[in-house]
Amino acid sequence: MSEVLDGEATQVTVNQRALVQKVLARYPEEFTVFRELVQNADDAGAENVEIEFQTKDYATKPPGDKMTNGIEHDLTNVKAFKWVVKNDGAAFEDGGWRRLTNIADGNPDDQKIGAFGVGFFSVFSITECPVVISGNRCKRMFYKGDQLMFDFGSYPETKWTTIEMEVKDEQLPMPKPFDLSTFFCTAVTFLTKVKRVTILFNGQLLSEITKFRGEAQKIEELPKELKKKSKSGTMTVKSVEMIPAQQVRVTLSKLGRSAGSKKSGVGKTAPEKEDANPTKRAGFFGRKNVEPNRAGTISRTSSTHANSSVVNYTIYSAHISSTPTEEMISGLLEATKKRPPSSFLYEAVHFTREEYQRAMADGNEEDSIGSVFRGVQALCSEKEEGHASRLFIGQSTAQTSGIAVHLSSRFTPTVERGSIDLALKDHLREEALYIMKCFTSRQSTPDSKVGELLQNAFFNCSTSPSFPILSNLGIRDSKDVRQPHTDFKPFMKERPVLDNALWLINSTMIEQLPERYAVTVYTFRDVKLELDSRTFSEEEMIACIGWWVRSFGIQSRQMSGAEVNTVWKDEFSPVAKFRSSSKSSPRTMMLSGINKFVDTRPRFSFVQNDDPLPPDTIPIPFTRSLDANQVMAALGWEPLTIVDWIRYLTGSGLDSPQDICKTAAFSERVLATLPNLWQSIQPTDKDKIIALLQSVACIPTNQGHRMPQNAYFPEADLFNELPVVQFQQPYIDYEVVLQALGVKRSLDWNWVKDRLVSDAECSMMRLVAYLQSVRQWMDPEEFMAVKQLAIFACEAAAEGQVRRCIHEVYRPDQFHRALELPVLVWGSGRTFSQFGVPEVGFDYLYEFGLRQHPPLNLIIEKASSTNATVRQHAYNFFVNHLEDYYEKYNPADFPNSSFLPCGKGNRPTQFGTPEEVFTSSEWEIFGFHTIHKSVLPRTQMKLKLKDRPSAAVIIKAMQTKSPPSIATAKKWFDLLARKGGFSSDDLALISEMEIVPVERDQSVATANGTIPESADPPAVAPNKCFYAVPDSTKEHHLAIFTYMDYRQPANSFLKMCGAKPNPDCSDIVEAMISNPQEYLNKIEMYLELKKGDKTQAYKSYLDDLRQVAAGFHSLSKELKTRMKRAPIFISFRKKRRVSDDQLSAESQQYALKHAHEILIADDLESHRLFGEHVFVGPKEEVFENFYRDHGSASLSSHVKHVVNYGGFVTDAEDLRYHVFDRLKIFLHDQDGTRRTNFNVSQWRERGAFTVKYCKTLKISKSLEFEHAKKTDDSTSWIPIEEQALAGIQQTQGKDTLWMIQQPDSGRKDWYDVAVALCRIIFTMHKTHDTLLLMTILDADLDDLRRRGYDVDNIRRNYDREVERVDQTAPDKSSRKKKEDGPPTRSSFHMPSWLKDLAGFKKKKNQPGDFVQDKKMDDRVASAVKMCKSDADMRSSNKDQDKSKGGNKQRDVKYCSSRQTDLERCRKDTTKNGMLVFKTPDQEDPPESSLEKFSGILEELGKLFDLSVEKLHIFWQPGDTELMGFNRNKAIYLNLAHFEDKHLPLPPDDDSRATTYAAWYFIIAHEIAHNIAFFHDEDHELLFSSIAQYRASHGSRMTDSEVNHWDLGFLDTPTFRIPSQS
Repeated sequence: MSEVLDGEATQVTVNQRALVQKVLARYPEEFTVFRELVQNADDAGAENVEIEFQTKDYATKPPGDKMTNGIEHDLTNVKAFKWVVKNDGAAFEDGGWRRLTNIADGNPDDQKIGAFGVGFFSVFSITECPVVISGNRCKRMFYKGDQLMFDFGSYPETKWTTIEMEVKDEQLPMPKPFDLSTFFCTAVTFLTKVKRVTILFNGQLLSEITKFRGEAQKIEELPKELKKKSKSGTMTVKSVEMIPAQQVRVTLSKLGRSAGSKKSGVGKTAPEKEDANPTKRAGFFGRKNVEPNRAGTISRTSSTHANSSVVNYTIYSAHISSTPTEEMISGLLEATKKRPPSSFLYEAVHFTREEYQRAMADGNEEDSIGSVFRGVQALCSEKEEGHASRLFIGQSTAQTSGIAVHLSSRFTPTVERGSIDLALKDHLREEALYIMKCFTSRQSTPDSKVGELLQNAFFNCSTSPSFPILSNLGIRDSKDVRQPHTDFKPFMKERPVLDNALWLINSTMIEQLPERYAVTVYTFRDVKLELDSRTFSEEEMIACIGWWVRSFGIQSRQMSGAEVNTVWKDEFSPVAKFRSSSKSSPRTMMLSGINKFVDTRPRFSFVQNDDPLPPDTIPIPFTRSLDANQVMAALGWEPLTIVDWIRYLTGSGLDSPQDICKTAAFSERVLATLPNLWQSIQPTDKDKIIALLQSVACIPTNQGHRMPQNAYFPEADLFNELPVVQFQQPYIDYEVVLQALGVKRSLDWNWVKDRLVSDAECSMMRLVAYLQSVRQWMDPEEFMAVKQLAIFACEAAAEGQVRRCIHEVYRPDQFHRALELPVLVWGSGRTFSQFGVPEVGFDYLYEFGLRQHPPLNLIIEKASSTNATVRQHAYNFFVNHLEDYYEKYNPADFPNSSFLPCGKGNRPTQFGTPEEVFTSSEWEIFGFHTIHKSVLPRTQMKLKLKDRPSAAVIIKAMQTKSPPSIATAKKWFDLLARKGGFSSDDLALISEMEIVPVERDQSVATANGTIPESADPPAVAPNKCFYAVPDSTKEHHLAIFTYMDYRQPANSFLKMCGAKPNPDCSDIVEAMISNPQEYLNKIEMYLELKKGDKTQAYKSYLDDLRQVAAGFHSLSKELKTRMKRAPIFISFRKKRRVSDDQLSAESQQYALKHAHEILIADDLESHRLFGEHVFVGPKEEVFENFYRDHGSASLSSHVKHVVNYGGFVTDAEDLRYHVFDRLKIFLHDQDGTRRTNFNVSQWRERGAFTVKYCKTLKISKSLEFEHAKKTDDSTSWIPIEEQALAGIQQTQGKDTLWMIQQPDSGRKDWYDVAVALCRIIFTMHKTHDTLLLMTILDADLDDLRRRGYDVDNIRRNYDREVERVDQTAPDKSSRKKKEDGPPTRSSFHMPSWLKDLAGFKKKKNQPGDFVQDKKMDDRVASAVKMCKSDADMRSSNKDQDKSKGGNKQRDVKYCSSRQTDLERCRKDTTKNGMLVFKTPDQEDPPESSLEKFSGILEELGKLFDLSVEKLHIFWQPGDTELMGFNRNKAIYLNLAHFEDKHLPLPPDDDSRATTYAAWYFIIAHEIAHNIAFFHDEDHELLFSSIAQYRASHGSRMTDSEVNHWDLGFLDTPTFRIPSQS
């Protein structure tokens, strides 16, 4: 993707105004800005807050002149110009100023409420330009366009932090001081610092709220049964305090009280439970204690003095310590960007009975407007309104607590404190349903009375009148919940109903609730309260009326029709109001003013939705779906009649668009309604309608509106003199009504004839139309005579205006005139189309013989004309009518007609025949003609044009003429990339054609890699070039390979023909093998040309070889073989320069060699001694593995060590034990792939390993390598002897470690000991092996334990392994019997790469072990059963190397954490049904090896009772060391590992056993991951147990059962691994 995205990065812009508006949308509550600013003040430690509302006159005065002058304002109507909020908290610091102008940059303090950094932006709901003053600085924020800006300024030092807000909306009312005081007396309850809030208007006091908190009293003894810790253990109650007397005092001035307040209240009535249908119940209309619901603003009181109110309550405060889980912390950090507090207070407000009664009595005086302590926002609810206690997060939220206690906590901050979402989530809802189900009583057996007694005890164990149940609005009191009903659902929104899972109530707890807790059905009072509490939408009122009509339309079981009508008129309709959705006149309508409706039945329907209706008529949607008889019976409404409607329309007072005498469209709409009803209207009603319409000018004409008797039909106006009717639709639709109203149709024929004879001016159109209309009244012979007369005027280009018979002329239009054909002179002036009757005369003339269009041969002749105008018009008409008039057109019929437009430019410059033109202009570069661009594709299809030349023709053209230049070639390739349409055979042919021009001198490539254009450039085949720009590390490829970047899409065509973006591994190998030295020489020449150091060419060569080393596994076997035989491997040899008989600094020379001529420098000491004589490979692991795979040996294996000691001193048995013990620890974690067959257990036999001290010790080292080069002419190598502190002497299977005895006082030098041991342990050892072993030898056991080595466990494992080997070793007699018995297959020898897999031991029970042997079999069986089929291919393999516990992790390479993304192969199953996957961008695996591998896995699966569906094969040839992995309990095994490690093995029994044993252990290893995710002790123990659990099956793996397995493919000596390109 990075190659494509080469443009400059551009910052994403944000519409900050819209962003702030979306933030404000999350603050829907009243007083939001005060809530946020006071909370900020509390966080800043403020004790005093002032809020002042200022008028414009007051705000603009200088500070010294701000006096009220005794002016008293009417606060009910005043509009404040500025709102000012001040607090005396800490001034803003730099961080605070920064967060102020950074949205979503919240306060990181976990003891502060703010978390998201958006609370301050609530000021933008008031102002567009807030100003903040704090300390000696000020900041102003404002909008510039849609972007939010700010600027800073200095300010005189002040203790106040002030926010000034000029009101942005002049209509924004000032909050009423009483209501604002009510809000603040609640808000200060749980604020930690704020003690006083003062509200002012123009400097005058409106209200003051003060808070006093008494001394806290710690509750020493809490009830023992009280749990102090939460269930999850994350929160603990440390202590509880009682604050017995928190006091809030509110002082409201006379001015403040004068503004009044807003209050509303609704009583409640508990419905009775009777019938299943709520409407049919006797108590549905029960009106006990029913009072009309009224809401409004309480008027100003007559109080003349300030009023103080005081409330006291008790606060219980619990000190909570928090230890949340990491999951909870990370979740809160992600959600709030803040860690949860480690401790916080959880407080509850409680009113004693006396305190509560005093709060209820406050404000009940006769002239009082109420109490600031009661109401929606207050501390207490109004009487009889139930509990309105809330949750507080700093301040009050909209969430009630459900009990008569306010609760406060600051554990979790939220951006929407006003609307905390505590609604039931899905899992909580399910939990609630489960609990209710658990407590739903069932019949007990054998004694059913037991269950009844328990049920009664359950419901009577509480004296609470409330019983919480699940509703659609959350947990609610059962008495407030209604049974759901489809009739009420569309319009009853505020009353909770039963959750869906509890309905129907049969067999649920709801059915068992006692009467005092019963869930009742809807009552009429519920509906009335809903109507009274809000204005319905139109859809809701439609549903409500529909329910009423369907329930009480014909008859009521409880009430007579008169009673229903009384209830409707007196109780229902007076409170029912809705918002009309009419686009013409949206308004709020009351049902009490309605007494008519529109009957929408087809035979009665005459009104449409937007038609004007009388004010006493309900809009159509309300009754469209209802039966008219039901409406009349239930509502007492009468249908609107057509006479009523016409009378309303002909009256006065309607808007112009709906005035029948002013708007032609509406007049036509009304007249169009009458014809369908005309036959069914009673004669008396017809007379009324005619009289009403004849009395007004309701007929639209071409001369304006006229009365019906003064208007004419269009055909009557033969000479353009009369007012004729003018409609959008043909007047024939209204003919019956128009005639009934008196509109005139015709004139006297004799009068018309006389006018025509006198040669009066008359258009042919009107003449023909008139003749058609009066034909029924004319004599037939007279009419035929008119038809045969040459009275029809026509125009011809050559003849001028003449008169001809009708069949000799063409329809009069511009087209026929442009073609120079004789056309009818159709006249001028108004046409019938103006009157809604389009071309009424032409149909009549066509029957006479008037021609409508030219025939096919004539139109082609005209389209081929030399006259450009004629040709163009004819061609256009021809192509427009190819599907109707000229549908029989065949291009073959007109081979010589050049009418197809061609050429460039905006207009065609030439014309061709159908056989000469193609539709695409791009093919002109090959010499073809192209249809003009003005011809649309659809037209090209109708013309039956060919799209392009065929692929064979294009190839022939390319063979005939190659591109003359690079520019032309690019055009070719661009076109062919998009529209070549070549087959694979075509592309194979093109790939060999020399059609790609390139610059002669590749060295003159431009800086960006492209080649400049030159004349007559040479050409190469596409499969020999590369098109991408090599990066800086590969620039030397320009000197080796052919680069030509034609850009896209040309490069994509070349890619299809075999071109590549850059040389891949195979290309580099081919170039190297062909001539390695020339490859290197080209790099040197390129560097020299680029003014570089050509001596560094080997580094570029080394980079290419590194690419080969990383990807050689993907090469074909043939190419691998050639590579092994070629001297392409770069190597290095030390050389010394001698100057003044002194050795100079070391340097090295490089050369290209065969792999077997190079050694791997795995021994630094040997390389120091013999580095001048041998070439070694690069010292990188990737090269070492690569060279070794191709024949290079280790240097250490070619250096012979001879230990020469002198002066035996003594044996060192304690040192022997020390070395022996430390080797066990060292070998426990070593990579088995580099190990010799050395086993430390061999040294436990006496004499097998001894340690001896000597006085002198030298080691003689000699090089034995056939490709080594001597520095002199000697024929033999002279050993190099060096002194050493230690060395190992191996004689006759016994190993002796000779050491120079060192002083006991100092620390021993273990380096030479480690070097000597590593030589016999490893086939190839590394420097860190020696250093690690030296460290282990030097450290004591406690140090090793601290470094992570489980020393005791390693020792136990070793002892158990030795014990197991001793127990399983066959004695001589058994060996003898085996030798004498029938021949059997020898046991297999595990290869080195498998030693890690086999190094498991099953643990014995040890004190403290976490798994008992008895339980292990169950774990094994569970692990096998957990295997699944086909895990999710879109997820990546999980990390299986994470540490677990304190155990040292194993170095497991065959199951390491790798990102292995897989996809299904095209053939996604083997023959035995095993699923097959591959890594992306890989070809499908070779089928032969796939089937062989699946057969082995199928047989091994039987040992574990796994079907083929539980084992999956994947193909990842780029990583043959990866054997498999376990993803989501599905096992995936790598076919590439099988191909690389096992398929090439010789066809003998040992190879078979090795193959099956390897995959047996791999499968067991991956099964263990079903339970043990990490590679630790738990996994090792489970893995070994699984393998031993199947021991009885595994033992047959090398015996009888193997004979039945499909191993025949290994018996073929000529078997080869399929190559992969």
